[in-house]
Amino acid sequence: MDILIPLLLSSIYVSSSAVAAETDAAALLRFKAFVHKDPRGVLSSWVDPGPCRWRGVTCNGDGRVTGLDLAAGGLAGRAELAALSGLDTLCRLNLSGNGELHVDAGDLVKLPRALLQLDLSDGGLAGRLPDGFLACYPNLTDVSLARNNLTGELPGMLLASNIRSFDVSSNNMSGDISGVSLPATLAVLDLSGNRFTGAIPPSLSGCAGLTTLNLSYNGLAGAIPEGIGAIAGLEVLDVSWNHLTGAIPAGLGRNACASLRVLRVSSNNISGSIPESLSSCHALRVLDVANNNVSGGIPAAVLGNLTAVESLLLSNNFISGSLPDTIAHCKNLRVADLSSNKISGELPAELCSPGAALEELRLPDNLVAGTIPAGLSNCSRLRVIDFSINYLRGPIPPELGRLRALEKLVMWFNGLDGRIPAELGQCRNLRTLILNNNFIGGDIPVELFNCTGLEWVSLTSNQITGTIRPEFGRLSRLAVLQLANNSLAGEIPRELGNCSSLMWLDLNSNRLTGDIPRRLGRQLGSTPLSGILSGNTLAFVRNVGNSCKGVGGLLEFAGIRPERLLQVPTLKSCDFTRLYSGAAVSGWTRYQTLEYLDLSYNSLDGEIPEELGDMVVLQVLDLARNNLTGEIPSSLGRLRNLGVFDVSRNRLQGGIPDSFSNLSFLVQIDVSDNNLSGEIPQRGQLSTLPASQYAGNPGLCGMPLEPCGDRLPTATMSGLAAAASTDPSPPRRAVATWANGVILTVLVSAGLACAAAIWAVAARARRREVRSAMMLSSLQDGTRTATTWKLGKAEKEALSINVATFQRQLRKLTFTQLIEATNGFSAASLIGSGGFGEVFKATLKDGSCVAIKKLIHLSYQGDREFMAEMETLGKIKHKNLVPLLGYCKIGEERLLVYEFMSHGSLEDTLHGDGSRSASPAMSWEQRKKVARGAARGLCFLHHNCIPHIIHRDMKSSNVLLDGDMEARVADFGMARLISALDTHLSVSTLAGTPGYVPPEYYQSFRCTVKGDVYSFGVVLLELLTGRRPTDKDDFGDTNLVGWVKMKVRDGAGKEVLDPELVVEGADADEMARFMDMALQCVDDFPSKRPNMLQVVAMLRELDAPPATAI
Repeated sequence: MDILIPLLLSSIYVSSSAVAAETDAAALLRFKAFVHKDPRGVLSSWVDPGPCRWRGVTCNGDGRVTGLDLAAGGLAGRAELAALSGLDTLCRLNLSGNGELHVDAGDLVKLPRALLQLDLSDGGLAGRLPDGFLACYPNLTDVSLARNNLTGELPGMLLASNIRSFDVSSNNMSGDISGVSLPATLAVLDLSGNRFTGAIPPSLSGCAGLTTLNLSYNGLAGAIPEGIGAIAGLEVLDVSWNHLTGAIPAGLGRNACASLRVLRVSSNNISGSIPESLSSCHALRVLDVANNNVSGGIPAAVLGNLTAVESLLLSNNFISGSLPDTIAHCKNLRVADLSSNKISGELPAELCSPGAALEELRLPDNLVAGTIPAGLSNCSRLRVIDFSINYLRGPIPPELGRLRALEKLVMWFNGLDGRIPAELGQCRNLRTLILNNNFIGGDIPVELFNCTGLEWVSLTSNQITGTIRPEFGRLSRLAVLQLANNSLAGEIPRELGNCSSLMWLDLNSNRLTGDIPRRLGRQLGSTPLSGILSGNTLAFVRNVGNSCKGVGGLLEFAGIRPERLLQVPTLKSCDFTRLYSGAAVSGWTRYQTLEYLDLSYNSLDGEIPEELGDMVVLQVLDLARNNLTGEIPSSLGRLRNLGVFDVSRNRLQGGIPDSFSNLSFLVQIDVSDNNLSGEIPQRGQLSTLPASQYAGNPGLCGMPLEPCGDRLPTATMSGLAAAASTDPSPPRRAVATWANGVILTVLVSAGLACAAAIWAVAARARRREVRSAMMLSSLQDGTRTATTWKLGKAEKEALSINVATFQRQLRKLTFTQLIEATNGFSAASLIGSGGFGEVFKATLKDGSCVAIKKLIHLSYQGDREFMAEMETLGKIKHKNLVPLLGYCKIGEERLLVYEFMSHGSLEDTLHGDGSRSASPAMSWEQRKKVARGAARGLCFLHHNCIPHIIHRDMKSSNVLLDGDMEARVADFGMARLISALDTHLSVSTLAGTPGYVPPEYYQSFRCTVKGDVYSFGVVLLELLTGRRPTDKDDFGDTNLVGWVKMKVRDGAGKEVLDPELVVEGADADEMARFMDMALQCVDDFPSKRPNMLQVVAMLRELDAPPATAI
């Protein structure tokens, strides 16, 4: 009997364990049932009865499931967490890295209570975290929910007493975290990449065991609490990219310093100086104080004692004084970035001690003087040297040739002289050599071409002599070659055509002769461009006017404040603008041809090669001020990306090719001072450009010059003169008598006719004046008008006020005519209203139509600002913008006259205008056409206007459609105009329309071009879905952007497409790419959104032929 009892108990225990194991298996299979895709076969083993042998499953000694790890399994479907609630022994759950495995945040309270570790990072977790969900799991210590789509607030969640690590980084959470209570057990807290506001929680000072605190990329304000410095074990402190103020707490260098390895406070509004107490931080590896208002000098003791520091990032501050020579003590220092400060004095003679690890030394945009020390060659691991925009003088030390690892040598805008050292040819890894705007002379050393990996060579504005060496043809990776404004002579070597990666060639303002090599146009490379110019921050500084030669220049702009260019002596006399920056040229060149070609201000002769028309991505072509002859090749009309074309001051003949009408991106053309003839093509952009750009060609005619029909041929005039001189005459007396009688009769008849005409005109004018006065009176009392008017003291003078116009055909337009054309601005003529005022349709006497915008009443009367802004906007012309034709001010009213768009707005076409249904469904081709046109218009505002214009209210109602259904962007410049005129308007009214406003505007109403890109992305989604951006019936508490993102995340992207669209074949692929592009535009992080140049390129590639067809 004594033996039977233990056996019985054992059998019962085994039986219960088996039952529990079966329960665990059933729970896991229920979880599996909701997984729709398993491309890597992670769950393929989940068929045997024993779950402990299943992949990803961990069991204890009793056969119970204690862990489930399906990380990076590529699973798709829905993670039904409630199915796992039966796993009462489950301690660890890891579903990270399954982006298409969707989890409802509300289900986080349905997991087993025994949970210790939870990792759902990089997945499909979405929604609001249940308040207090951590309290459901008393043993939970580690939680990672990073890189998901969580929303909602944080307060009240971190009350679990045992939590050690909590990571919700890179989500969309928000709210004030100042009052969050944090457990004393907390060791790791990562809230980075959200939208949290308020101050850094004071409760952090009670977390004595805290080792990592990351609050970066939020909207936190206030000072860094002194209490953080009391946390003795703190290793990582990252509060970068917030709105923090005050100084760096000195306590960090006293208490926390023993263990502190990373200190990042960059991109805030931190002031004060670098605390000397940081010299005690012997373990510090990263010190990042960049992009703040830190001033004072760099304490020598800090650099002397930070022997472990690897990254010293102090750029974009106001740090002054000289660079301490104690920097040589930092043997582990790899990156030293002190860009954009006020560092002065000379560079230390010994920057590196033997065996130093220094790889990057960046000092651009400072006040460093003296010579470049030869001892710099002791930094044997240096890859990057950037001393741009300083006051360095003397020659480049030939000892730099010992730097075998050197990849970038950038020293533009200094006072360097001498020659380019031939020893640089020993730097076989050299990729970038930028020495422009110095006083360097001599020829280009042939040894330099041993650096066959060169990608960027810029020697512009020096005193280089000799010829352009044919050895440049060896450089297969050369992408940018700028040799402008030197004394180079001879011919352009044909070997440049071998540079299969060449994208930017600027040889302007030299003494070059001969013809333009035809091979440049056939330069279609077969070498992949991946990696070329990677890591370079580019900016194109465009010259405006004639004070500077050439179109502009490409600069390495890393770490340089744009305003510093204004202080550069050689540019003070040059009116210029920074056109675009931050782009990677290699990302634009799918077809691998030149993008920029400037050969102006030389002595080139011969004809313009037809082959230049093969450079399909060429954006700038400047051949001005040479001795070119022949005609403008019609093949240049194939350059569909061409924005600047200048062939002025040559000896060209013939006409302007009609193929130029297809150049929709052309914003500047100058063919002046040639011998061109014929009519200027009236289609496309050419007729809208200034007449001065066609001057000096007596044979040219047509808009914007005189009409061709108004000119009598020279032969006709000569024939009339000849006929008059040979016509026989009657006797003199008879002729005189006859002539006198005729003259008297004509004079009397003319006098009677004139009197009758004057009486008729006067009567008609009186009737018109009476009628206009009655309409004007009705404007004042509001009896017949659609809106109220405030004419003030201007009532009597209003009828005689002229409209200032920018179009020749509207030169005599008056306010009286506007009243008549709108029937007294009646309700019948009102065609729309918006945030900036009402819009009326006016039919002028000649039958043409214009649109008149009556601006909202402004409390501040800024006539000067208004007129200045109007003159600026009136000069902006592009085929995809609604042009401002004129403006006038009457009393307190301001009227703007625009070209009338016959097909209304995109909003009306897609959705209907409220009083009628939408127009017949737009085809996919029409929608793509509208998207392309609107993108080109917005791109022009962002990248070509001077100054650049941020739209601030991009939406479908501001995309108008002309008679050809071509998209025109409207209301550009309106927000800026209103904000300039009326200081009482709240900023929020100038920052966009609900549904189109980017998320960052809710933290700060500082409008940006990336905000415009977000709004444009919403317009793209409207075109794709046919839905309005805000509609509670469709989207509930979210909007169009959130709804599309949710559907795409759920694998149901096709469900968002407009049912009116036929989705099949190639169109289906285009729509998928179109959606991907739109989602890039509406990314929550502005830095991840493309710019409009890239958007235009992506839209163009929807219809682009394959690369092999070019």
